[in-house]
Amino acid sequence: MIETSLQTLPHGITLSCRSAGTKGRPVLMFLHGFPEAAFVWDGLLAHFAQPENGGFRCVAPNLRGFERSSTPLDAAAYRPRHLVQDIAALIAIEGDSLECLIAHDWGGAVAWNLAASQPQLMKKLAIINSPHPGTFCASYSSRPRSRRPAPT
Repeated sequence: MIETSLQTLPHGITLSCRSAGTKGRPVLMFLHGFPEAAFVWDGLLAHFAQPENGGFRCVAPNLRGFERSSTPLDAAAYRPRHLVQDIAALIAIEGDSLECLIAHDWGGAVAWNLAASQPQLMKKLAIINSPHPGTFCASYSSRPRSRRPAPT
């Protein structure tokens, strides 16, 4: 069964979360992409919370600006360092570290940044459809055409 909750983080941001499984169990955290929201993970939350599939505590937050999560007005509040701070704070609420951080698309970019800056917060990282930042930057900087706006 999927539960919903609002988690107020120590730095004043509130994240709307979807979860399944018993608190205190090893945690899997799922980060959504754009323009999705946490609901896209419901099938996996329910699956991995089942005892026969690991009995994990599964949590999928809605990132800033999505669903009922905080929506700061200043665009600078959506910089990766702030999103990483949100997820690190949520991990601390759920336990000391994650068994695995699973992320897709925009959530993958956040997860890559978190893994690079605070690797101790997770045992494993699973990224779906989000390139490694080093590969992305190298490709972007070596291909001038990729920096041009698309024709309209």
